Amino acid sequence: MLDVLNEKWPDILDFFKNEFGISDISFKTWILPLKLKSIENDNVVLIFPGESGNTGLQYIKKKYLAFLKIAISETLNQDVELQIILPEDSKETENHANDISSISMEQLSLEQRIQESNLDKKYTFDTFVVGSNNDIAQVTSLAVAESPGEIYNPLFIYGGVGLGKTHLIQSIGNFILSNNPSAKVLYTTSESFTNEVVDLLGNKKHKTPQEDIIEFRQKYRNVDVLLIDDIQFISNKERTQEEIFNIYNDLFLKHKQIVFTSDKKPKDMEGIEERLISRFAQGLTVDIQNPDYETRMAILKDKAAVLGYTLDENVLQYIANHFTSNVRELEGSLTRVISFSKIERREISIDFAKDVLKDLVSPNQEEKITCENIIDIVADHYQISVSDICSSKKSREFTIPRQVCMYLCRVYTDYSLEAIADVLKKDNHATISYGYNKIKKDMETDDSIKNTIEILKKKLNPK
Repeated sequence: MLDVLNEKWPDILDFFKNEFGISDISFKTWILPLKLKSIENDNVVLIFPGESGNTGLQYIKKKYLAFLKIAISETLNQDVELQIILPEDSKETENHANDISSISMEQLSLEQRIQESNLDKKYTFDTFVVGSNNDIAQVTSLAVAESPGEIYNPLFIYGGVGLGKTHLIQSIGNFILSNNPSAKVLYTTSESFTNEVVDLLGNKKHKTPQEDIIEFRQKYRNVDVLLIDDIQFISNKERTQEEIFNIYNDLFLKHKQIVFTSDKKPKDMEGIEERLISRFAQGLTVDIQNPDYETRMAILKDKAAVLGYTLDENVLQYIANHFTSNVRELEGSLTRVISFSKIERREISIDFAKDVLKDLVSPNQEEKITCENIIDIVADHYQISVSDICSSKKSREFTIPRQVCMYLCRVYTDYSLEAIADVLKKDNHATISYGYNKIKKDMETDDSIKNTIEILKKKLNPK
Protein backbone atom coordinates (compact mmCIF):
# COMPACT_ATOMS: atom_id res chain seq x y z
CA MET A 1 0.00 0.00 0.00
CA LEU A 2 2.93 2.36 0.68
CA ASP A 3 4.06 1.84 -2.92
CA VAL A 4 0.66 2.97 -4.15
CA LEU A 5 0.80 6.02 -1.91
CA ASN A 6 4.27 6.87 -3.20
CA GLU A 7 3.06 6.56 -6.76
CA LYS A 8 0.04 8.76 -6.09
CA TRP A 9 1.94 11.33 -4.01
CA PRO A 10 2.55 13.82 -6.89
CA ASP A 11 -1.17 13.70 -7.73
CA ILE A 12 -2.05 14.25 -4.07
CA LEU A 13 0.20 17.32 -3.93
CA ASP A 14 -1.31 18.73 -7.13
CA PHE A 15 -4.83 18.20 -5.81
CA PHE A 16 -3.93 19.81 -2.47
CA LYS A 17 -2.26 22.88 -4.00
CA ASN A 18 -4.88 23.60 -6.65
CA GLU A 19 -8.02 22.63 -4.77
CA PHE A 20 -7.25 24.75 -1.72
CA GLY A 21 -5.42 27.60 -3.47
CA ILE A 22 -2.14 27.20 -1.58
CA SER A 23 0.45 29.86 -2.40
CA ASP A 24 3.81 28.85 -3.86
CA ILE A 25 5.74 30.09 -0.82
CA SER A 26 3.51 28.18 1.60
CA PHE A 27 3.61 25.05 -0.57
CA LYS A 28 7.40 25.08 -0.88
CA THR A 29 7.96 25.90 2.79
CA TRP A 30 5.53 23.50 4.47
CA ILE A 31 4.29 20.82 2.06
CA LEU A 32 7.12 19.83 -0.26
CA PRO A 33 9.42 18.85 2.64
CA LEU A 34 6.91 16.23 3.85
CA LYS A 35 8.08 12.61 3.51
CA LEU A 36 5.93 9.49 3.43
CA LYS A 37 6.63 7.12 6.34
CA SER A 38 3.88 4.52 6.37
CA ILE A 39 0.27 3.58 5.75
CA GLU A 40 -1.30 0.86 7.90
CA ASN A 41 -5.00 0.14 8.35
CA ASP A 42 -5.87 3.40 6.56
CA ASN A 43 -3.61 5.36 8.90
CA VAL A 44 -1.14 7.52 6.94
CA VAL A 45 1.98 8.84 8.67
CA LEU A 46 4.04 11.70 7.21
CA ILE A 47 7.34 13.07 8.49
CA PHE A 48 7.98 16.81 8.61
CA PRO A 49 11.78 17.27 8.50
CA GLY A 50 11.71 21.08 8.65
CA GLU A 51 14.35 22.94 10.64
CA SER A 52 11.57 24.79 12.49
CA GLY A 53 11.01 21.60 14.49
CA ASN A 54 8.05 21.40 16.85
CA THR A 55 6.99 24.94 16.11
CA GLY A 56 6.72 24.21 12.41
CA LEU A 57 5.00 20.90 13.12
CA GLN A 58 2.27 22.53 15.19
CA TYR A 59 1.78 25.17 12.52
CA ILE A 60 1.40 22.67 9.70
CA LYS A 61 -1.00 20.56 11.76
CA LYS A 62 -3.18 23.55 12.55
CA LYS A 63 -3.26 25.02 9.06
CA TYR A 64 -2.89 22.15 6.60
CA LEU A 65 -3.55 18.75 8.19
CA ALA A 66 -7.30 18.72 7.44
CA PHE A 67 -6.72 19.74 3.81
CA LEU A 68 -3.99 17.12 3.36
CA LYS A 69 -6.28 14.45 4.74
CA ILE A 70 -8.96 15.38 2.19
CA ALA A 71 -6.43 15.41 -0.66
CA ILE A 72 -5.11 11.94 0.25
CA SER A 73 -8.60 10.48 0.74
CA GLU A 74 -9.91 11.91 -2.53
CA THR A 75 -6.90 10.79 -4.57
CA LEU A 76 -6.80 7.27 -3.08
CA ASN A 77 -10.61 7.07 -3.14
CA GLN A 78 -10.71 5.86 0.45
CA ASP A 79 -11.08 7.46 3.84
CA VAL A 80 -7.82 7.76 5.75
CA GLU A 81 -6.58 9.10 9.06
CA LEU A 82 -3.49 11.32 8.92
CA GLN A 83 -0.66 11.88 11.34
CA ILE A 84 2.33 14.21 10.84
CA ILE A 85 5.38 13.70 13.04
CA LEU A 86 8.99 14.84 13.39
CA PRO A 87 11.90 12.54 12.39
CA GLU A 88 12.84 11.93 16.03
CA ASP A 89 9.26 10.97 16.87
CA SER A 90 9.38 8.17 14.32
CA LYS A 91 11.92 6.42 16.58
CA GLU A 92 9.34 6.42 19.37
CA THR A 93 11.94 7.18 21.99
CA GLU A 94 10.08 9.91 23.82
CA ASN A 95 6.77 9.76 25.62
CA HIS A 96 3.84 12.05 24.91
CA ALA A 97 4.37 14.18 27.99
CA ASN A 98 7.90 15.03 26.95
CA ASP A 99 6.69 15.88 23.45
CA ILE A 100 4.15 18.33 24.86
CA SER A 101 6.79 19.88 27.07
CA SER A 102 9.31 20.31 24.25
CA ILE A 103 6.65 21.83 21.97
CA SER A 104 5.73 24.38 24.61
CA MET A 105 9.32 25.31 25.31
CA GLU A 106 10.16 25.76 21.63
CA GLN A 107 7.06 27.82 21.01
CA LEU A 108 7.93 29.96 24.00
CA SER A 109 11.48 30.34 22.72
CA LEU A 110 10.32 31.57 19.30
CA GLU A 111 7.75 33.91 20.86
CA GLN A 112 10.47 35.35 23.07
CA ARG A 113 12.84 35.88 20.14
CA ILE A 114 10.10 37.63 18.17
CA GLN A 115 9.35 39.96 21.07
CA GLU A 116 13.02 40.71 21.70
CA SER A 117 13.39 41.60 18.02
CA ASN A 118 10.46 44.08 18.26
CA LEU A 119 8.53 42.09 15.65
CA ASP A 120 4.82 41.35 15.38
CA LYS A 121 4.27 37.64 14.67
CA LYS A 122 1.15 38.33 12.57
CA TYR A 123 3.30 39.72 9.75
CA THR A 124 4.40 36.75 7.64
CA PHE A 125 4.84 35.98 3.95
CA ASP A 126 1.93 33.55 4.22
CA THR A 127 -0.47 36.36 5.15
CA PHE A 128 0.87 38.81 2.55
CA VAL A 129 -1.43 38.95 -0.47
CA VAL A 130 0.66 39.10 -3.65
CA GLY A 131 -0.50 40.99 -6.74
CA SER A 132 0.96 42.73 -9.76
CA ASN A 133 1.49 45.83 -7.61
CA ASN A 134 3.83 44.17 -5.11
CA ASP A 135 5.07 40.90 -6.62
CA ILE A 136 8.64 42.11 -7.17
CA ALA A 137 8.86 43.52 -3.65
CA GLN A 138 7.55 40.23 -2.22
CA VAL A 139 9.91 38.04 -4.24
CA THR A 140 12.99 40.08 -3.36
CA SER A 141 11.98 40.25 0.32
CA LEU A 142 11.62 36.47 0.41
CA ALA A 143 15.00 36.08 -1.30
CA VAL A 144 16.57 38.31 1.35
CA ALA A 145 14.87 36.32 4.12
CA GLU A 146 16.17 33.05 2.70
CA SER A 147 19.75 34.33 2.20
CA PRO A 148 20.31 37.32 4.52
CA GLY A 149 23.43 39.32 3.80
CA GLU A 150 24.19 37.45 0.60
CA ILE A 151 22.09 39.29 -2.00
CA TYR A 152 20.23 42.59 -2.29
CA ASN A 153 22.03 44.33 0.54
CA PRO A 154 20.65 46.73 1.51
CA LEU A 155 17.09 46.11 0.38
CA PHE A 156 15.16 49.38 0.10
CA ILE A 157 11.35 49.10 -0.19
CA TYR A 158 9.34 52.22 -0.93
CA GLY A 159 5.71 53.05 -1.57
CA GLY A 160 2.72 55.01 -0.32
CA VAL A 161 1.08 54.79 3.09
CA GLY A 162 -0.72 51.57 3.92
CA LEU A 163 0.48 49.48 0.99
CA GLY A 164 2.28 46.75 2.96
CA LYS A 165 5.84 47.94 3.53
CA THR A 166 5.73 47.21 7.26
CA HIS A 167 4.17 43.81 6.56
CA LEU A 168 7.01 42.87 4.21
CA ILE A 169 9.90 44.15 6.32
CA GLN A 170 8.57 42.34 9.40
CA SER A 171 7.90 39.20 7.37
CA ILE A 172 11.60 39.13 6.57
CA GLY A 173 12.44 39.20 10.27
CA ASN A 174 9.86 36.60 11.26
CA PHE A 175 10.92 34.25 8.45
CA ILE A 176 14.58 34.44 9.46
CA LEU A 177 13.82 33.83 13.14
CA SER A 178 11.58 30.85 12.32
CA ASN A 179 14.26 29.23 10.19
CA ASN A 180 17.40 30.22 12.08
CA PRO A 181 17.05 30.14 15.88
CA SER A 182 20.48 31.65 16.40
CA ALA A 183 19.94 34.70 14.17
CA LYS A 184 19.97 38.13 15.81
CA VAL A 185 17.23 40.22 14.23
CA LEU A 186 16.28 43.76 15.24
CA TYR A 187 13.32 45.76 13.92
CA THR A 188 12.83 49.44 14.67
CA THR A 189 11.21 52.52 13.21
CA SER A 190 13.24 55.60 12.41
CA GLU A 191 11.14 57.47 14.98
CA SER A 192 12.07 55.03 17.75
CA PHE A 193 15.70 55.13 16.67
CA THR A 194 15.69 58.95 16.74
CA ASN A 195 14.12 58.97 20.20
CA GLU A 196 16.93 56.73 21.45
CA VAL A 197 19.51 59.13 20.03
CA VAL A 198 17.75 62.11 21.64
CA ASP A 199 17.70 60.31 25.00
CA LEU A 200 21.41 59.59 24.69
CA LEU A 201 22.21 63.22 23.98
CA GLY A 202 20.08 64.29 26.93
CA ASN A 203 21.80 61.81 29.21
CA LYS A 204 25.20 62.93 27.99
CA LYS A 205 24.42 66.50 29.00
CA HIS A 206 23.65 65.21 32.48
CA LYS A 207 27.01 63.42 32.54
CA THR A 208 25.59 59.91 32.28
CA PRO A 209 28.51 57.44 31.84
CA GLN A 210 29.80 56.86 28.32
CA GLU A 211 28.75 53.22 28.65
CA ASP A 212 25.22 54.23 27.61
CA ILE A 213 26.41 55.31 24.18
CA ILE A 214 28.58 52.21 23.80
CA GLU A 215 25.64 50.00 24.77
CA PHE A 216 23.40 51.78 22.24
CA ARG A 217 25.87 51.25 19.41
CA GLN A 218 26.49 47.63 20.32
CA LYS A 219 22.74 47.02 20.31
CA TYR A 220 22.53 47.93 16.62
CA ARG A 221 25.93 46.70 15.47
CA ASN A 222 25.83 43.23 17.02
CA VAL A 223 22.94 41.98 14.90
CA ASP A 224 22.68 39.78 11.84
CA VAL A 225 19.67 41.60 10.40
CA LEU A 226 18.70 45.23 10.94
CA LEU A 227 15.25 46.34 9.79
CA ILE A 228 14.45 50.07 9.86
CA ASP A 229 10.92 51.14 8.95
CA ASP A 230 9.98 54.61 7.59
CA ILE A 231 13.56 55.81 7.21
CA GLN A 232 12.31 59.07 5.66
CA PHE A 233 11.62 60.46 9.15
CA ILE A 234 15.34 60.95 9.85
CA SER A 235 15.15 63.93 7.48
CA ASN A 236 17.04 66.96 8.88
CA LYS A 237 18.10 65.02 11.98
CA GLU A 238 21.87 65.27 11.70
CA ARG A 239 22.93 63.25 14.74
CA THR A 240 20.49 60.45 13.93
CA GLN A 241 21.81 60.33 10.36
CA GLU A 242 25.37 60.16 11.64
CA GLU A 243 24.58 57.17 13.88
CA ILE A 244 22.75 55.33 11.09
CA PHE A 245 25.60 56.04 8.68
CA ASN A 246 28.18 54.52 11.05
CA ILE A 247 25.97 51.55 11.97
CA TYR A 248 25.28 50.91 8.28
CA ASN A 249 28.97 50.91 7.38
CA ASP A 250 29.82 48.53 10.22
CA LEU A 251 27.05 46.05 9.37
CA PHE A 252 27.62 46.21 5.63
CA LEU A 253 31.34 45.42 5.99
CA LYS A 254 30.37 42.39 8.11
CA HIS A 255 27.94 41.24 5.39
CA LYS A 256 24.97 41.63 7.72
CA GLN A 257 21.56 42.20 6.15
CA ILE A 258 20.03 45.70 6.21
CA VAL A 259 16.49 46.52 5.09
CA PHE A 260 14.88 49.96 4.90
CA THR A 261 11.39 51.13 4.03
CA SER A 262 10.33 54.61 2.98
CA ASP A 263 7.51 56.49 1.30
CA LYS A 264 9.97 57.71 -1.37
CA LYS A 265 12.80 56.19 -3.35
CA PRO A 266 16.27 57.27 -2.21
CA LYS A 267 16.91 59.95 -4.83
CA ASP A 268 13.61 61.69 -4.00
CA MET A 269 14.29 61.94 -0.26
CA GLU A 270 14.95 65.43 1.09
CA GLY A 271 16.86 66.57 4.15
CA ILE A 272 19.11 63.49 4.15
CA GLU A 273 22.86 63.56 3.57
CA GLU A 274 24.07 62.51 0.15
CA ARG A 275 26.39 59.90 1.63
CA LEU A 276 23.38 58.16 3.20
CA ILE A 277 21.30 58.44 0.02
CA SER A 278 24.06 56.71 -1.92
CA ARG A 279 24.11 53.86 0.60
CA PHE A 280 20.34 53.45 0.55
CA ALA A 281 20.59 52.98 -3.22
CA GLN A 282 23.68 50.74 -2.99
CA GLY A 283 21.75 47.47 -3.03
CA LEU A 284 18.32 46.88 -4.54
CA THR A 285 15.44 49.38 -4.54
CA VAL A 286 11.92 48.04 -5.13
CA ASP A 287 8.54 49.71 -4.93
CA ILE A 288 4.99 48.80 -3.98
CA GLN A 289 2.27 50.37 -6.12
CA ASN A 290 -1.43 50.77 -5.40
CA PRO A 291 -3.14 47.36 -5.59
CA ASP A 292 -5.09 46.60 -8.76
CA TYR A 293 -8.66 45.33 -8.61
CA GLU A 294 -7.76 41.63 -8.53
CA THR A 295 -5.34 42.17 -5.66
CA ARG A 296 -7.85 44.26 -3.71
CA MET A 297 -10.44 41.51 -4.07
CA ALA A 298 -7.91 38.87 -2.97
CA ILE A 299 -7.02 40.95 0.09
CA LEU A 300 -10.67 41.35 1.04
CA LYS A 301 -11.44 37.64 0.62
CA ASP A 302 -8.38 36.69 2.64
CA LYS A 303 -9.30 39.15 5.41
CA ALA A 304 -12.91 37.95 5.46
CA ALA A 305 -11.73 34.34 5.74
CA VAL A 306 -9.48 35.23 8.67
CA LEU A 307 -12.48 36.85 10.38
CA GLY A 308 -14.58 33.76 9.64
CA TYR A 309 -16.88 35.28 7.01
CA THR A 310 -17.82 34.45 3.44
CA LEU A 311 -19.36 37.61 2.03
CA ASP A 312 -21.46 38.28 -1.03
CA GLU A 313 -19.29 39.10 -4.06
CA ASN A 314 -21.18 42.39 -4.60
CA VAL A 315 -20.23 43.61 -1.13
CA LEU A 316 -16.55 42.87 -1.75
CA GLN A 317 -16.70 44.51 -5.18
CA TYR A 318 -18.23 47.65 -3.70
CA ILE A 319 -15.43 47.94 -1.13
CA ALA A 320 -12.73 47.09 -3.71
CA ASN A 321 -14.01 49.79 -6.08
CA HIS A 322 -14.13 52.53 -3.44
CA PHE A 323 -10.93 51.95 -1.47
CA THR A 324 -8.27 51.70 -4.12
CA SER A 325 -5.07 53.26 -2.87
CA ASN A 326 -4.52 52.03 0.68
CA VAL A 327 -4.56 48.45 1.93
CA ARG A 328 -5.14 49.55 5.52
CA GLU A 329 -8.22 51.52 4.50
CA LEU A 330 -9.37 48.59 2.38
CA GLU A 331 -9.08 46.10 5.26
CA GLY A 332 -10.40 48.66 7.74
CA SER A 333 -13.54 49.23 5.71
CA LEU A 334 -14.25 45.49 5.65
CA THR A 335 -13.66 45.22 9.40
CA ARG A 336 -16.03 48.15 9.93
CA VAL A 337 -18.80 46.47 7.93
CA ILE A 338 -18.40 43.17 9.79
CA SER A 339 -18.23 44.89 13.20
CA PHE A 340 -21.39 46.92 12.55
CA SER A 341 -23.22 43.79 11.40
CA LYS A 342 -22.36 42.12 14.72
CA ILE A 343 -23.39 45.14 16.77
CA GLU A 344 -26.66 45.67 14.91
CA ARG A 345 -27.23 41.94 14.33
CA ARG A 346 -27.94 42.55 10.66
CA GLU A 347 -27.07 40.55 7.60
CA ILE A 348 -24.28 42.02 5.44
CA SER A 349 -25.82 43.14 2.15
CA ILE A 350 -24.66 45.66 -0.44
CA ASP A 351 -27.11 48.25 0.93
CA PHE A 352 -25.90 47.64 4.47
CA ALA A 353 -22.26 48.04 3.38
CA LYS A 354 -23.05 51.30 1.56
CA ASP A 355 -24.79 52.67 4.62
CA VAL A 356 -21.96 51.72 7.00
CA LEU A 357 -19.27 53.13 4.72
CA LYS A 358 -21.10 56.25 3.54
CA ASP A 359 -18.98 58.54 5.77
CA LEU A 360 -15.75 57.05 4.43
CA VAL A 361 -16.56 56.98 0.73
CA SER A 362 -15.88 60.21 -1.13
CA PRO A 363 -19.05 61.69 -2.66
CA ASN A 364 -17.28 61.78 -5.99
CA GLN A 365 -16.70 58.04 -5.74
CA GLU A 366 -20.29 56.97 -5.13
CA GLU A 367 -20.49 56.15 -8.82
CA LYS A 368 -18.36 53.19 -9.77
CA ILE A 369 -15.24 54.06 -11.77
CA THR A 370 -15.40 52.65 -15.28
CA CYS A 371 -12.94 52.39 -18.14
CA GLU A 372 -15.05 54.98 -19.94
CA ASN A 373 -14.56 57.41 -17.01
CA ILE A 374 -10.83 56.83 -17.11
CA ILE A 375 -10.56 57.35 -20.86
CA ASP A 376 -12.50 60.63 -20.61
CA ILE A 377 -10.25 61.96 -17.84
CA VAL A 378 -7.03 60.89 -19.55
CA ALA A 379 -8.15 62.38 -22.88
CA ASP A 380 -8.96 65.67 -21.15
CA HIS A 381 -5.62 65.69 -19.34
CA TYR A 382 -3.61 65.15 -22.51
CA GLN A 383 -5.87 67.43 -24.57
CA ILE A 384 -6.66 64.78 -27.14
CA SER A 385 -9.92 63.12 -28.13
CA VAL A 386 -11.35 59.85 -26.88
CA SER A 387 -11.32 58.59 -30.46
CA ASP A 388 -7.57 59.30 -30.61
CA ILE A 389 -6.97 57.13 -27.54
CA CYS A 390 -9.09 54.33 -28.98
CA SER A 391 -7.48 54.58 -32.40
CA SER A 392 -4.54 52.66 -33.83
CA LYS A 393 -2.37 55.77 -34.20
CA LYS A 394 1.23 54.90 -33.36
CA SER A 395 2.78 58.28 -32.51
CA ARG A 396 3.94 58.84 -28.91
CA GLU A 397 1.38 61.63 -28.59
CA PHE A 398 -1.34 58.96 -28.54
CA THR A 399 0.40 55.74 -27.43
CA ILE A 400 1.42 57.12 -24.02
CA PRO A 401 -2.12 58.29 -23.06
CA ARG A 402 -3.47 54.99 -24.38
CA GLN A 403 -1.07 52.98 -22.19
CA VAL A 404 -1.86 55.23 -19.23
CA CYS A 405 -5.52 54.29 -19.72
CA MET A 406 -4.57 50.61 -19.74
CA TYR A 407 -2.65 51.03 -16.49
CA LEU A 408 -5.44 52.94 -14.71
CA CYS A 409 -8.13 50.57 -15.95
CA ARG A 410 -6.22 47.66 -14.43
CA VAL A 411 -5.76 49.50 -11.12
CA TYR A 412 -9.21 51.04 -10.70
CA THR A 413 -11.72 48.71 -12.33
CA ASP A 414 -12.80 45.10 -12.19
CA TYR A 415 -12.81 44.85 -15.98
CA SER A 416 -11.09 41.79 -17.40
CA LEU A 417 -8.22 42.21 -19.87
CA GLU A 418 -10.60 41.29 -22.66
CA ALA A 419 -13.15 43.89 -21.52
CA ILE A 420 -10.54 46.64 -21.33
CA ALA A 421 -9.29 45.69 -24.79
CA ASP A 422 -12.86 45.88 -26.06
CA VAL A 423 -13.40 49.40 -24.65
CA LEU A 424 -10.11 50.61 -26.11
CA LYS A 425 -10.92 48.87 -29.40
CA LYS A 426 -7.92 46.55 -29.30
CA ASP A 427 -8.05 43.11 -30.89
CA ASN A 428 -5.57 41.43 -28.53
CA HIS A 429 -5.90 41.63 -24.74
CA ALA A 430 -2.13 41.00 -24.45
CA THR A 431 -1.75 44.62 -25.59
CA ILE A 432 -3.42 45.67 -22.34
CA SER A 433 -0.96 43.68 -20.22
CA TYR A 434 1.94 45.16 -22.17
CA GLY A 435 0.65 48.73 -21.71
CA TYR A 436 0.03 48.21 -17.99
CA ASN A 437 3.49 46.73 -17.38
CA LYS A 438 5.22 49.43 -19.45
CA ILE A 439 3.68 52.30 -17.49
CA LYS A 440 4.35 50.53 -14.20
CA LYS A 441 8.02 50.11 -15.15
CA ASP A 442 8.34 53.65 -16.54
CA MET A 443 7.06 55.06 -13.25
CA GLU A 444 10.19 53.72 -11.55
CA THR A 445 12.53 55.79 -13.73
CA ASP A 446 10.47 58.53 -15.36
CA ASP A 447 9.31 61.19 -12.90
CA SER A 448 7.06 62.87 -15.46
CA ILE A 449 5.07 59.66 -15.98
CA LYS A 450 4.92 59.05 -12.24
CA ASN A 451 3.66 62.58 -11.57
CA THR A 452 1.09 62.29 -14.35
CA ILE A 453 -0.26 59.06 -12.89
CA GLU A 454 -0.53 60.65 -9.44
CA ILE A 455 -2.44 63.62 -10.87
CA LEU A 456 -4.82 61.36 -12.75
CA LYS A 457 -5.38 59.19 -9.68
CA LYS A 458 -6.42 62.27 -7.71
CA LYS A 459 -8.85 63.22 -10.48
CA LEU A 460 -10.31 59.72 -10.41
CA ASN A 461 -10.35 59.33 -6.65
CA PRO A 462 -10.22 62.76 -4.95
CA LYS A 463 -9.88 62.68 -1.16
